[in-house]
Order: sequence, then C-alpha cells, then structure tokens
Amino acid sequence: MSLIIFSHSDYSYLWEIIQDYISEFKELNPIFISNINNSIQKPYGFTKYIEYKDSDCYAQRWINILDNIDSEYILIVHDVQIIVNCDIDKIKTLFYDISYNNIDRCSLNVFNGINIINNHNIPLCELNSAKGKTMTPYDVCPAIWKKISFLNLWLNFPNETYRESELNDKLQYYCSKLKCYGLQKTNEKIHYCLGRPHLDYFKILYITIKSELLSPIEVYMDMKDDLSNICDKYYLKDKIPTNNNYEFIINSFIQL
Repeated sequence: MSLIIFSHSDYSYLWEIIQDYISEFKELNPIFISNINNSIQKPYGFTKYIEYKDSDCYAQRWINILDNIDSEYILIVHDVQIIVNCDIDKIKTLFYDISYNNIDRCSLNVFNGINIINNHNIPLCELNSAKGKTMTPYDVCPAIWKKISFLNLWLNFPNETYRESELNDKLQYYCSKLKCYGLQKTNEKIHYCLGRPHLDYFKILYITIKSELLSPIEVYMDMKDDLSNICDKYYLKDKIPTNNNYEFIINSFIQL
C-alpha cells in the first residue's frame, strides 16, 4: 500500500503544509508526485519521489507514473486536499478490506447506499446504488484504487484531463462497470467541507480552487477553524488571493 500525494509546482505554496503533515504517515509509505522542476525544493518526508512532464495530460501522467509504483493498492490524494486527520490503523484496515473484497476503487467520501460490505466495523457501500455529495462512481476526491484498475482507466481514456474527467459520461460509465465503493453513512459524525463529507478518521480540508482561497469562510463548513489555523500558521493569505464568489455552495448545500 502507498499514500500518493499528487501535486504540481504551481501549488508549491502548499508544500510546507504537506511536509508537516506527511511526517506522521510514514507507515503508509508516502510517495510524492510532481512535475519536473529543479528550481523548487520538494517537501521532505516521503519515501519516494516521482516526476512527470508538464506537456503530458493528466491521464498520460498517470500512465507513466504507475510503472514506478510497486504497491497493489494506492490511496490517491491531490495537493489541495489537505489531510487534517488520519487514523493510520483504520486506513490500513481499510486497505486490507478493499484487497480482501477485490474492490477496484473505494472513495473516502461518505455515501448512503444499499449494497453494503461491512468488515472490521468499516461499512462500505457500492457506489452505483448510493446517494452522495460527489460525482459517482468516479471523482478526483481522495480514494483507494487497485493500481492495475487505475492504470486501465487511463489506458482507456488516454487524453483525459483532470478537470474534465469527472464530467466525461463515457468515463463514468466505464467506472460503473468496475467494483466501486465508498464509506457508508453511519451514526458517526460527518465533517463537511465545500459540501464534501468525510469521517473523523480521514478528515480533509479542500483548501483552494484554482489557487484561490474561498469566501465566505462558511463554505469550509466543519473545517473552517482548520482553515483559519493553517492560513495563520503558513501566511496563506499573503501568498494567494481570495475569491468572494462562493456563497452558492452554502445556499445549495443539503446534508447527506
């Protein structure tokens, strides 16, 4: 198993944050992926560093990257998805359950589904039968993938881009034929950020969109205090602009 942080030097203002939190996750064999750029020091603390060419599209980047990763299952997190809390033992158990049940993809968002797998008190629901707050069965939110299934996805869609991948109906249909699951809603508290639901053992702060902080701060929902603390500690408001046009997230939000 490996925790993959996928990044780009355009987001290097987040690398100190990533460097600080990754030091706690050595057991997850963290790997840092970014574009080729020798002018910026990459964050310390990773077991491996892999680079990609800027000229490659998102799909081609992954096709080339995955040959350099040995793990059968990988937890993919993008740089703007800041890991605020991670229960390593529970995530390791989740890796085991996903492997045992031969699951292709497991989203770490929360869903409310019908077809349930429940091993070790970590219930998972099949995404084709689930209600959620994200695109299903595929999105770019944190997820554990079987590496070969993730590679085959991009081999089938070799020209795909990051932003358009979720909107590609053919790609979504392809993933609907895979074994895709997500975290099933239980009585546990759900932590929302930009409307995205996570459980306490893997809490995510979706910190920026297009290299901008979002306003009003209430769009960060349960994670707004974490945002404030990070902005103060790392002087983020001095490094990137704030976009004040995100109130629609609050206005359209309905809890799961």
